[in-house]
Order: sequence, then structure tokens, then C-alpha cells
Amino acid sequence: MKLSWCSIISMLTILLLTGCEQVATPDVPSALASVSPAASLDPTFATKPVDTGVLPANNTSASNPIKEPVGFEVGSPKEEPVVTDEKKQTKKSALKPIYSVGKGQVAITIDDGPTKYTEELLKVLKEQNIHVTFFFIGQNAAAFPQSVTQAVYEGHEVGYHSDTHPHMSQMTYDAQENEFNSGLNKLIKFDKHPVTLFRPPYGAYNNDTKLLTEEHQMQMVLWNEDPKDWATTDPSKIVKSVLSQVQSGSIIVMHDHPSTIAALPDIIKGIRKKGYTLVTVPY
Repeated sequence: MKLSWCSIISMLTILLLTGCEQVATPDVPSALASVSPAASLDPTFATKPVDTGVLPANNTSASNPIKEPVGFEVGSPKEEPVVTDEKKQTKKSALKPIYSVGKGQVAITIDDGPTKYTEELLKVLKEQNIHVTFFFIGQNAAAFPQSVTQAVYEGHEVGYHSDTHPHMSQMTYDAQENEFNSGLNKLIKFDKHPVTLFRPPYGAYNNDTKLLTEEHQMQMVLWNEDPKDWATTDPSKIVKSVLSQVQSGSIIVMHDHPSTIAALPDIIKGIRKKGYTLVTVPY
């Protein structure tokens, strides 16, 4: 009888031990235990973009020409802080941007070309017997080379306006340098004269932008009159805006698009009627 009870107790003990082994949890590092297969689908686990030295500012693809006016330079430009780049130590630039022309003079400047409208723009300027200062974009120069050579041939001043129209003040020195060189190399293929004028897109610049302008032996040209020609398709409103602001020494910033081209004859007549002489930006 004692043997039978012992056998029963032994069997019960074996059963209990076996049950414990089946429900026990193996040791797993907590970092692994917290990750489920679904975590790989979580957008927070996406690979971080490569740091190119450029802050998000412009979504223009470098491979596609900017064939329409872009940018809309507005307001009064001013110098902005330098993007921190510990790898690059730069000196303080002594360059002083040009904001105005001489007494009794007015300069019309046209940004963001050449475009498909530039041929008509040049026709209007020729009819009005006036020369302006163009600030051409590198990619557009490559897309419309004939307009660049025609502008130069007809005596207009051709300046540079970057390659892809980014906010250069939001870029590191090296990124600005790449942008500056890439577009300038495109422009000078079609303008055999030295390009001596540079206008930063949006009027956004900093000490690094000025250093690069100096290194290329160029002057930085900004403006002191912004009629916001891009804000309307009504030429009469553009004419009114320009003539209500124009004064001795004005550098007027405008853009290469149809409403501005249509407004130009009345703008030119109005400026002359006020007794001002129309000039290109000096260098």
C-alpha cells in the first residue's frame, strides 16, 4: 500500500513539473521583446534623408529647366545669418550690395528669365528704345539660349540669378558655392561678355553669399522698388504700382511674364514723363 501511494505522489510531481515548463517564458532581451513585425511599417522608422547641406527651401528639380517665372522677389531684401557649418571658417565680407542707381536715374530689372516670353519682351524693349538689366537663371539659359544671346547682342545688361532659384541664405557655404558655379557655367556659354552682376533669389543672402559674389569678381544687385508685378495679371495695375513708387535712383524688380511685358510700354512712358533717365545697373 505504501508503494502505491509513493507511485501516485511521484506521478503527480512529474505532471506538475511538466506543466510549469510548458507555461514558462524564456528570457528575451527587453529591447527585442518590444518590437513587433508591424513596427517596420511605422513611418517613424523610415530612413533619414541624406544631409546635403541645404535646408528645405525649394522643390525645383535640378534636372528640369524652370521655364516659367518663379521666385517672386518681394519687399526689401536684407542680410540674413549664416547657416552654421563648423567645417568651414569664412572671413567677413566687405561687399556692399547695390540698392539704387544715380540721381535722376531709374533702372528696370527683369528676373527669372529667359522664358518662352522673353522673345516678345525683347521686341517690346527694342520698340521702346530702352535697355534693361536681366537676371537670368542658369537652367533657363540652357533651355532658351537664343534669348540670352539676343539680349546680349541688343545691348542689354545680363546678370546672374542662380541656377535653380533657391533660398541661398538657407544653404551652407559649400552648397551655395555649388549652386553658384553650376548655373554660372551654363550662362557664360551663351554670354561671352564677363558676367559681373549677381542677384540672389528672393533677395535672400548672407555673408557666405557675399563672399562667393566677391570671389567671382561680381557685384550684388538688389532693389529699392517692388511693384509686385507677379501678384496680378492686369497690366494696368502693374503700371499704377510702378509709377506710384518710382523715384530718383529706383531699381525696380520685375519678372519675365506676359502681364509685365504688356505693362512695360506705359511704364517706360510714365517714367520718362516724370523726367527720369532709364539706365542699366552700373558695375
